[in-house]
Amino acid sequence: MFNIIFWVLTLLSLALFGGAIYLVARALLKKLNRDQGTDMSALEQPATAKVAALKNTTLLKALTIGILSIVALLPLGIIMDMTSDREALYHSVVDEIGRSWGEQQTLSGPALVIPYSYFVMQEEVSNDGKTRHEVKRTYQDELVILPKKLSLDLDLKHDFRTRGIYQSLVYNAALKGQADFRLNRYDIPNLIAFDNQNARLVFGVSSNQAIDKVEKIEVKGDSVLLSGSLMSGTGLTTGGLEKGFNQGIQVGEASDFSVNFAMTLRGSQSISALPLGEQTLLNIHADWPHPSFKGLLPAEREITANGFTASWNISHLTRNYPQEFIKSNQSTLTEVVANAMLFEPVTHYGKIERSVKYGLLFIVLTFIMLFIFELGQKTSLSTVQYMLVGSAMALFYLLLLSLSEHLAFLQAYLIAACIPVLSVSAYVGSATASLKRGAIVGTMLVSLYAVLYSILQLEDYALLMGTGLLLVVLLILMFVTRHQPKNTVQ
Repeated sequence: MFNIIFWVLTLLSLALFGGAIYLVARALLKKLNRDQGTDMSALEQPATAKVAALKNTTLLKALTIGILSIVALLPLGIIMDMTSDREALYHSVVDEIGRSWGEQQTLSGPALVIPYSYFVMQEEVSNDGKTRHEVKRTYQDELVILPKKLSLDLDLKHDFRTRGIYQSLVYNAALKGQADFRLNRYDIPNLIAFDNQNARLVFGVSSNQAIDKVEKIEVKGDSVLLSGSLMSGTGLTTGGLEKGFNQGIQVGEASDFSVNFAMTLRGSQSISALPLGEQTLLNIHADWPHPSFKGLLPAEREITANGFTASWNISHLTRNYPQEFIKSNQSTLTEVVANAMLFEPVTHYGKIERSVKYGLLFIVLTFIMLFIFELGQKTSLSTVQYMLVGSAMALFYLLLLSLSEHLAFLQAYLIAACIPVLSVSAYVGSATASLKRGAIVGTMLVSLYAVLYSILQLEDYALLMGTGLLLVVLLILMFVTRHQPKNTVQ
């Protein structure tokens, strides 16, 4: 329903803009018809001179408007650069807040790590350099076992953290999960023995400082957690498991057990999970209504005004690493990831950049409107007056940039738009000594800024709306100039 109302208002704005141009064109045509109704036979020679002078004046004024339009690119470019600088500063502050609160989180695990020893027969040469004999050397390594089935449930609550005039979107995440492990008899060359008494469960997170609390780690089955607190770090260099924490566990040979765990952590911008199970079930619920999914897309998702839910059901066949591997093999587990981003659709800086791109069009349209007024009356506006009108139009974007950092974008837009609408319409009405013409200019500007706001709000249809505006302007200009006299040679 809201979209329908928004489209109706947008179409009404376009119609209002077209109506304002039509009124100007109609007044101009009436003026030209009155001029053509005079006695041309009695004033043939003077009229010819006046027409020639009028053509020269019109050409000169058109060239002046073109030059002023090109000059208008300078303040618009400065405002664009200023907007980019402020946006870069905003992103740097957001990143700094993220580093303090918690960066983009990537969750992995749990994985079971079992130390083991193995031997290698090496040939050595005696001191005299003549006798060779074999020596049995013992080495240590670790076997990393990924779960048979992994279930993760994430509940995200968004929040904002401010620093100065900037704010950053962050979240608190409550994670609940279950991992089922099935141990087999592993055939490792030259194996001496597994140290099942000193195994450990490894939980991977991308930022340890953002862990608030590990609420629960419970084991069911033929395994027992070792006494003692959790230990920071994982002891692995495997990509995706190099950061996090671990819990000691004692496991039996060829046993099955499951791990239930829960924790709370902080993060910003996005959260990801690695599908380490042979079958991984991931559910994310958030109270933020603008998600963006990367990597593996969810099998099911529902987005409402109050938030979103997304579900993944991922098989181990989607990735290339095995369920069991040796630590020294330097495997990486990050090739496949399920990611959900708390997406801010369009920041006010992005909207301002897009509005400045239409700035030259708006200034040119206003100049054309003033030029049409000149053709329809005896007085003429000076170049200085054109420059002041263009300055008022450009000042709108600077006001919008400064106000949007302190107010909601709609409020900033309305306040900033009042400046050119009121000042330019009053200025034109005073310069032309016509309240009606000032009202027409005000109506045109209100329509233009209404259309611009519609373009800024419509992310998917911004290009279509901008193209439609250009088309309307072109058709109106073609209508106004359809009776332009041709230059003929006598």
